[in-house]
Amino acid sequence: MEELKKFEGLMAPGEKYVLPEIFMMEMLEVNSQLFTLEHGGDEGAVLLLGRRIAEWMGRLEEEVTPELTAFSQGKATPAEVTLLKECYAKLKYLLRIQQRISTFATRDKA
Repeated sequence: MEELKKFEGLMAPGEKYVLPEIFMMEMLEVNSQLFTLEHGGDEGAVLLLGRRIAEWMGRLEEEVTPELTAFSQGKATPAEVTLLKECYAKLKYLLRIQQRISTFATRDKA
């Protein structure tokens, strides 16, 4: 959850952010792959998907670095705040997928 600490104070408690449809379509594909891997995928494919998610998260954080800086200084514009909220919601979603990968990867090793 370290990735999300940079976004503290961005969202009001209980505030929801609706993710863009294109992102959700991509996540549908990722979740489908994950479901397949959970039910008989090989370890290499699991590692590849985990790396893909980690890279995606890294790119998202990199893309909003200037906006995060502006937000932490109290100088973010409304458009920057909206972009940060979208990034935060995407990171949360990707983090849950990453945790799911970790859970079943360690389960299979036991």
